[in-house]
Amino acid sequence: MKNYSVLILAFLLFSCDNFLKEDPKGQLPTDNFFTSKADLDMSITALFGQFQNLNQQPGRALYAYSADDVTAQNSGNKARFAEYDMFNFTSGNVELGNWYSYLYATIKATNFIINNADKTPADENFINARLGQAYLIRAYCYFNLVRIWGSIPIVTKVEINYDANKETPAAVYELIESDCTMAEKMLPIKHDIVPYFQNGINVAPGKGAAKALLASVYMTEAGWPLKKGAPYYDKAAEKYKEIIDNEAAYGYILEPKIIDLTVETTGNYSKEIVWGEFHNINQQSYMGCLSELPEETAGWCDLLVEIEFYNSMPAGSRKDAWILKDICLLSKTDPVTGKPAMVPWNSTETNQQHPHWRKNIDNGKWDFKVDANGTVSYTSAGLAWNSGRTKFIFRYADILLLYAEAKSFGSSAPDDLAYTCINRVRIRAGLENIPAMSTADFQKAVLDERRWETAGMENGCMSRFFTMQRQEILHKQKDYRDAKDSPINQALTLSESFYYFPIPDREILIVPQMK
Repeated sequence: MKNYSVLILAFLLFSCDNFLKEDPKGQLPTDNFFTSKADLDMSITALFGQFQNLNQQPGRALYAYSADDVTAQNSGNKARFAEYDMFNFTSGNVELGNWYSYLYATIKATNFIINNADKTPADENFINARLGQAYLIRAYCYFNLVRIWGSIPIVTKVEINYDANKETPAAVYELIESDCTMAEKMLPIKHDIVPYFQNGINVAPGKGAAKALLASVYMTEAGWPLKKGAPYYDKAAEKYKEIIDNEAAYGYILEPKIIDLTVETTGNYSKEIVWGEFHNINQQSYMGCLSELPEETAGWCDLLVEIEFYNSMPAGSRKDAWILKDICLLSKTDPVTGKPAMVPWNSTETNQQHPHWRKNIDNGKWDFKVDANGTVSYTSAGLAWNSGRTKFIFRYADILLLYAEAKSFGSSAPDDLAYTCINRVRIRAGLENIPAMSTADFQKAVLDERRWETAGMENGCMSRFFTMQRQEILHKQKDYRDAKDSPINQALTLSESFYYFPIPDREILIVPQMK
């Protein structure tokens, strides 16, 4: 009998060291593995364990700080986030190094499956439904790597290669497109068994997720740095449209109430999820669950809302759902209610005088208690180290707005579907339809709309940072940032030195050619 627990441990131990550092624990058995269907399923289970490890690292959000919606306090252990918030990059940042290593560790896990899955004694459909997941996750990891670091090594084998050289972004995108295309061909519209299909949605990525990622790759190639322009915007729009035209077959919807996306019970298995990262509160230790709570409410206070972003975001149900505007002071009792006092985010009684993100606070309901002595206590089942919250990689709202953006920057003017897409999202957000307008005005409108809709979505594949990067507007935020936020490096320009992050020091120590 094979020791499956050892296999899973081997996958997870990929993440303990630098990706080019030899680790005997990471040498996986291939001669006596993939000899049954159960072996292939177990390898996918292990891959998703690694994938969750990747996305629970605090460093996964470093790029989010460099956008104009998220900021960090520049003190204490938050300084490692503030470096990237202010564009004062350091290659020795431990979070940066961890995320880089975990991305390559996840790639190695996908390579193990891609290089060996065809040994499984099963029919093509069985293998493809699982192999497609490995191809898609590898594409996702490289998509993040190439957008964050630019020229990077391409690793398609499990074996260590100390002579690996950095490849150009164009070469990396070629691999990503190939992997996405393979995934799109292999994956079903809907998986047909647990655990890949649960609660009425694909828990593992399906064909819609592959189309979404491929379209997003085309969209990114259209902009900075490859600048392939209108033809690639057209390719992106066509691929997004394949999803929209078949939303019923895929089972995708816009949640009628946007607040439901922020509540654990309804948001975890929402039919708005095109690709999600799912967690079991009883099995997973997810480190991000407290990060968006204020310090006054026993949170980590890692992620803050930029003040300019808050002030410019239109009022409505989306703003109310995404952002926590009132802060609970556990140290102060309201004389009327007897509960902890609630004050506005900009009150001098708060520590940070910033709005906070509420969209990922577990449960979203707080229980206050006051004992006979007037002592206030605060309890909530969601405020624990473990979290069951689903993180959104793609939502259907993303697809609608990305189609509208791709269409408006393509070779023809926005069509009726582009207007329908943006207005569906706006109405759900509590805003009015936009009227017919010039192409330039529509482009601005859809970029604004995507700014609000993707606000603070640090796990989102096409989040605000990546939009600003490919649209070449990342450096412009230094001109409108609120003076109360940490100042941005005034040397910030449209250049690779600011639009890409530095390769981590610990990688360069092992392989100097990475510098």
